[in-house]
Amino acid sequence: MPRIIINADDLGLSPRVNDAIFGLMDRGRLTSATIMANGPALEDAAARSKSFPRCSFGVHLNLTDLRPINTDPALRPLLNDTGEFARRARDVPYNDALLNAVEREWTAQIEKVRALGVPISHLDSHHHTHTHAPLFKVLKRVQARTGIRRVRTTMNLYHPTDPLVGGMKQRIKKLGWHSGLRWLSPRTTTTDLFTWFWIYHDLLPNVPSARTVELMVHPGSDDPIFQREEKLMDTPWESRSTAPISLINYNQL
Repeated sequence: MPRIIINADDLGLSPRVNDAIFGLMDRGRLTSATIMANGPALEDAAARSKSFPRCSFGVHLNLTDLRPINTDPALRPLLNDTGEFARRARDVPYNDALLNAVEREWTAQIEKVRALGVPISHLDSHHHTHTHAPLFKVLKRVQARTGIRRVRTTMNLYHPTDPLVGGMKQRIKKLGWHSGLRWLSPRTTTTDLFTWFWIYHDLLPNVPSARTVELMVHPGSDDPIFQREEKLMDTPWESRSTAPISLINYNQL
């Protein structure tokens, strides 16, 4: 029986996103979400999360959008002219000063969410920057400092019409990252598979066998793909699976 986490990213980004996510949780269609510590609707997200004890809430580590928590000059290579994160976290060279600044920023984001009374179940990141190879040691140091032992793995299930760029070489790199995340100190719990909700839905009933799966969604978005996912979540999609599906949250992983 596959045990599936359905996690919504970007909680705290806006009131619209918060409403969409909590609405799906209220209808039992969503089991988890990750909170943006620098999101404009953070406080609303944290307060409303307390009404959903059956769901898990993690931190959506952010280096690519909005303003950082810290006013750290060493973060400058990641910022635009207005002092907000630019989408260049995968493009800049990382020296020790920048790596240390990222560690401080991610830790501050986690502690800000904790200070609002949210028990943090796991970590993932905006635009998957936590899976960027130069930041692997930073992620591990942040885990050690914060005691968080559950982390989203790298995407490892793709649609036949949208194959992984880089082919087998990239798959081997991803497998190495996945194994390192799990087994290098501090040891980390992850799902076996991670993909978009729409990919898993479209592949049913012929999906790879796995004990645990995380499906990522983005409720409240203007993106047509994300809007399609949001509609699909409110359908009896589980009935398309040949094996019974158990919906769980990150605390049950």
